[in-house]
Amino acid sequence: MNNDATMIIVDEDDLQAECIARISRDHGFDPQRVDSSAGFSKAYSPAASVIVVDLMLARVDGIEIIRQLSELECDAALIITGDADRRILNAAERLARARKLRVVGTLTKPINEIALRRLLDGTAVVPGDASRDLNLQVAQTELLQCMENGAVQVFYQPKINVKTLEFVAVEALVRLNHPQRGILRPDAFLAMAEESGLISRLTRTVFLQALQQTSQWHQDGLPLQLAINVSPLLLSDLQLPESLADLADRHGLDRDHITLEITETWVSGDPTSALDTLTRLRLKGFQLSIDDFGTGYSTMAQLNEFPYGEMKLDQQFIRDAARDREARTIVESSIELGHKLGMKVVAEGIERQEDWDLISDLTCDEGQGFFIARPMHSDKVPTWLEHWNACLGRL
Repeated sequence: MNNDATMIIVDEDDLQAECIARISRDHGFDPQRVDSSAGFSKAYSPAASVIVVDLMLARVDGIEIIRQLSELECDAALIITGDADRRILNAAERLARARKLRVVGTLTKPINEIALRRLLDGTAVVPGDASRDLNLQVAQTELLQCMENGAVQVFYQPKINVKTLEFVAVEALVRLNHPQRGILRPDAFLAMAEESGLISRLTRTVFLQALQQTSQWHQDGLPLQLAINVSPLLLSDLQLPESLADLADRHGLDRDHITLEITETWVSGDPTSALDTLTRLRLKGFQLSIDDFGTGYSTMAQLNEFPYGEMKLDQQFIRDAARDREARTIVESSIELGHKLGMKVVAEGIERQEDWDLISDLTCDEGQGFFIARPMHSDKVPTWLEHWNACLGRL
């Protein structure tokens, strides 16, 4: 229950609006229904927990409401509905996410009550996994102080071999333990780190922690692969391959046990230097992964030009693929493409049983996501592994 948290319903359809309101009350919400953009402007409050927006409004469509919510830096969970083609709903969802809104899902009309209840169950922000204020931005001086005080932490999210169900790798995910605001995700500080020039120092801090921990796991008999994100801005540093190789060697780790994830959406101002750096990273034994595959604008060119050995499918496609034919086709085609290019394919964003079943049916190589495990502190990994093996009957 949500203790009568406010829900704003922007919908001109009386029947559907009442259906949403009735179900929301069952989940502890206090629904407030408006039937126009003007009514929404009057009803909106930063304290609203959930906003349900119908795309098919008469005077001002739902896309304009989404733009307005973005301008208001809205932190409420957003549910998008509409009597529209599924591809339009999916486009609206991608737009809302691009505008930094917290979208929990979309629903076609007439509203499916079971689907709505499931979305309402997922509207809360999970403590420790997401910032309480998704629009919060850490200042440069705050980040620098946190780095100097040892407040940069690394959480680890397990990656599972889909075929064997073996725990094979972890992705290292940076978090900031802010003295006033608690654990913050990269959304709150990564862009500023890149803009201010602190990204190199931050990356080195994450590498040192992750390599030290992985080395310890190897000594304890847990030979995990390690995946670490690398900012595309660092690819212009021609000394990066030597620096990372030296760090790996000092921690006694084989370089081919380390995968460097580069997001696909980057646009390099110096593609020649990027190609130089990425090629030498491969020559030195590191694995390279093209991250968030499917969200960029030069995907095929990158696959052809850069020496990636792994393709990581973006979670937005995995999230929709079990229920959406177009998304499933994209996932299926991407897995087939990756395998034909001799690449390992990893699916991120596995949140439900149906997501796992899908990537298993489509012969994806590895998976990660909340259905398997949330990012966790290193000392939680052994306990999680015991639980995982117990569930598989391997103890």
